[in-house]
This record gives sequence, C-alpha cells and structure tokens, in this order.
Amino acid sequence: MKPLIVINPENLTEEEIRNIMNKISLFSDYAPQSIFIELGFDPSKPIRLQEPNPLPDRKALDDIVFDALGLTEEERKEVYWAVAELVKNRLEKARSV
Repeated sequence: MKPLIVINPENLTEEEIRNIMNKISLFSDYAPQSIFIELGFDPSKPIRLQEPNPLPDRKALDDIVFDALGLTEEERKEVYWAVAELVKNRLEKARSV
C-alpha cells in the first residue's frame, strides 16, 4: 500500500479549522458535476495541454487543503491534471470493454 497523506487536525489553527468548516458548509447543498467541468477541462482535448480552471467554490475548498499540505502552484496543477487524466483513462477503458 502506498503511503497516504493525511492532515492531522491537531496541526491546524482554530482559524484554519473554522475556514475549512465554512467551506464544507457551502457544499452541503452542492450538486456535483462532471469532474471535467469541476476542474475546467475539455475531455475531448489532451488534459496536459490545458490549464486547470476549477470552479470557484471547488477551488476555495481545494486551496485550504493544498495550503495545509504546502503545495506550490505547479504541484496544485499536477493534482488537477492527474485527477482528470485518471478519470479520462477510466472512462475510455470502460467504453472499450
């Protein structure tokens, strides 16, 4: 099993915890969309040739997690690219079966 990064809540400040809880509450009535819409990708084009453009509410929550992990802008883009590529590959594989 590969190592899994988990954020220890004891390492977060009260302000960070409040911020996370506020952002999570925004998602209580949220209807998820296609991951490609959520991340701002066109699945008919190569993912790596596109700039991630996540929806504002998704980006706000993602940024809290990315900040807690200390990810750079390039690392954040890499996360978005990797997620979109994984989903795209799985969808293509499912269609071929």
